[in-house]
Amino acid sequence: MNCTLCGSALAVIKFTLKDDHQVVHCPVCGVEFLSPQLDDIALDKLYAESYYAAWGIKGDAENETTRQMKKATFQLRLNTIRRFLAGPAPGASSEAKILDVGCATGYFLEVAQKEGFDPYGIEFSEYSAGIAKKKFGEGKIFKGTLEQLSLARQPGPADRPDFVDHPGFAKLSFQVIAMSDLIEHVRVPAETLTRAAALLTDGGVIMIMTPDTGTLSNKVMGRRWTHYKPEHFFYFNRRSMNWLAEKCGLQVAYYERSRKALNIDYLHTQLNVYRHWLLTPLISTLHRLLPAKMTALNFYFSIGEMVVILKRSI
Repeated sequence: MNCTLCGSALAVIKFTLKDDHQVVHCPVCGVEFLSPQLDDIALDKLYAESYYAAWGIKGDAENETTRQMKKATFQLRLNTIRRFLAGPAPGASSEAKILDVGCATGYFLEVAQKEGFDPYGIEFSEYSAGIAKKKFGEGKIFKGTLEQLSLARQPGPADRPDFVDHPGFAKLSFQVIAMSDLIEHVRVPAETLTRAAALLTDGGVIMIMTPDTGTLSNKVMGRRWTHYKPEHFFYFNRRSMNWLAEKCGLQVAYYERSRKALNIDYLHTQLNVYRHWLLTPLISTLHRLLPAKMTALNFYFSIGEMVVILKRSI
């Protein structure tokens, strides 16, 4: 099987998951990818309102515990981003625009806006895009994919089948493009990242947070690794992320094992949707025994993910 990242013919099946999807490993670039990928109909169904039940969200009512937890994580990401920015400081110029690709309900953008950035988002899910639009306005949230946004930026007749009219994003460039828990979901990561790079201002950065197969949790848990899901099409490590960046005319300026803010309430909800033979009963027991004040308390933990900062190659 040919590697979908580097093209090597040496890719081999690593193992088959319980849903009959195969995880394929490339020994040349180090990437892993899922075969076969879910089709568009399955994805539309997956990313409906029910997908956010694992966040404790239903209808228009957000879960405040989840919201504060995720905003705490995104504050960490934004602190890292700031270290690598060049050009105008957020709030000092209209050029300090930030784009969150896969913005979900807009938690990262809430943090960025508070820090002085002009927030924009792209979201595939109609449900979560609708929530984000209520926060930031119709012209700030693009319902679709980055690839569709690229088409929207090109001139063409409104009746062209692939033309998407979204004037809020016309001819914009961004100082920061964030992809938190996004790149593993896309069908062709190199295409997505190349299109993102084309939207950067001079000195701009791309931040990616994604599962990392180089972590101890992956080695220990094997096929039971919690990041192996049917909607995750690609799995990177430090080596394969370097391959991806170089292929897209970018370079990795920074790498770290990421930490996330978590709490028992959130883990209890997550693990009752994505059940795990060991973690689900363990967290359920803690959730039952601990007082509510403690189950809502955030702690910071690495769950097998990486954060990278990308810049254009010189």
